Amino acid sequence: MSVRGTTARAASRVRPLWTAPVRRLLRPRVSLVFELVAVAAWIALIASAVTGDSHDGDRAGASRHHMPGPHEVHGASVSVSASASVNVAMWALMSVAMMLPAAVPALVHVGTNSLRWRRRRAMATFAAVYLAVWIGYGALLLAPAPLWARLPEGVALACALALAAAWQLTVHKRRALRDCHRSSPLPPSGRRAVAGTCRFGLRQGWACLRSCWALMLVMAVASGGNGMLVWMAVLTGIVITERLARTPRRPTRLAAAVLAVAALAVLLPDTAWRWY
Repeated sequence: MSVRGTTARAASRVRPLWTAPVRRLLRPRVSLVFELVAVAAWIALIASAVTGDSHDGDRAGASRHHMPGPHEVHGASVSVSASASVNVAMWALMSVAMMLPAAVPALVHVGTNSLRWRRRRAMATFAAVYLAVWIGYGALLLAPAPLWARLPEGVALACALALAAAWQLTVHKRRALRDCHRSSPLPPSGRRAVAGTCRFGLRQGWACLRSCWALMLVMAVASGGNGMLVWMAVLTGIVITERLARTPRRPTRLAAAVLAVAALAVLLPDTAWRWY
């Protein structure tokens, strides 16, 4: 065989560098179902925000011509409880959209370390326990929401952003983020497998809660504003970047700077930005 033929065959075996990421993207993913669930949650939140904005004017016009009757006063407690249930449901949807993508590495760990016949069930158990931690946190967080709603516009959000920026730079944040990257051995089958998956879900949920509680506090304060989707996108980007980065210290510091600048931008009056 000639040298030219050998060189041509070797060159044909060399694949372009860009094909490796494409192959990894097209490879069957064990966490694909949960990733699609997160995408569906985002679509539902976007649709809810769009339809809510379109009906705001109609509700405002109706409120000008509507006076509550006596029967509506007696039903005030029912409406308050219904509103609380809606708020918790919206928080659960936001938790799926924002925090489930950050749990994809842990879901992959559960799926690859479980028997094939119980893989989906184990991953669903982990996701349910993990999200239950965040939903419980949201239920506690939304209880005092009427208190910060009475503050002047922007003050509560600026305080939450400043608190989140400060938390990003603490040693407790670094320890919690390090715990988010830790895996755990899982029993193969039986009750021990279910218990191990639940413990891993609780451990991951608690670590992520300690890491991102301040970011989700910002989301709770900003959830009723017009820029809810923008805040969701920014905070989700911070969470996912910190979770997937090999060295998360730099993204954490960058996120602290972004949050601090956002706090100043929210707190300063509009007249301070006319020069720009």
